[in-house]
Amino acid sequence: MKKYSAVLFDLFDTLVMFEPSLLPKVTLNGETWNSTAQHVFTQMRSSLGEMEFTDFYEPFVESHRALLELRKRDLREYPNRKRFEIFMEKTGLKGDDGLIEKFVRSHMESLRRAMVYPEHHTEVLSYLKEKGYRLSVVSNFDHAPTARELLGKFGIADFFEHIVISEEVGWRKPHREIFEFALASLGESPSDVIFIGDNLEADIMGSSDCGIDSVWVKRKEEFTQAEPEFIIKDLEDLKEII
Repeated sequence: MKKYSAVLFDLFDTLVMFEPSLLPKVTLNGETWNSTAQHVFTQMRSSLGEMEFTDFYEPFVESHRALLELRKRDLREYPNRKRFEIFMEKTGLKGDDGLIEKFVRSHMESLRRAMVYPEHHTEVLSYLKEKGYRLSVVSNFDHAPTARELLGKFGIADFFEHIVISEEVGWRKPHREIFEFALASLGESPSDVIFIGDNLEADIMGSSDCGIDSVWVKRKEEFTQAEPEFIIKDLEDLKEII
């Protein structure tokens, strides 16, 4: 079996799980679902003037979609503040950088509450460290402080030599730039590294395009032309392959 020097981990839905059901409930037009929208609206109410939630929700969602389109277009990472700049343009809301930052903090506060950490992942990380592997995180996320805060909150930040977040690099997986940045940070060559992730396009195809072997954490059934070296159901299974 091939021996690697370093293991790179995706963050969300690989190490830390996002549980949408833990987001606050939103009820609108007779339908109920989970979203950060109600929390953000409540926290920012004093800055929204006469705006009601029914007027707030549509531009809130549209600003998210607009940000996704920007990212998809060129795989550049736009910080979360860009979303709320778009929101303010759509609503005609006036404000400064301080107001935008308050929007970001409120949104991230709600997202953090929906993140769950499986405790047995710590055992897996400890096992890899004991085996002598160098560990790093390579994550797509538009607010690096929140990603780093979560790693600290769950007590796993110290396992990683480097924490590479797309907001800080400026590029998103599967763009090769973020993988090359991670490799340069470690001083490792692609052939000596293996990448662990749940997203077929961003994690598996992205790392493979850079010559990095990969492990797909298969959270759901998906058809793919990607060819990971290994497919696992849980990080616990890493003990059997590396």
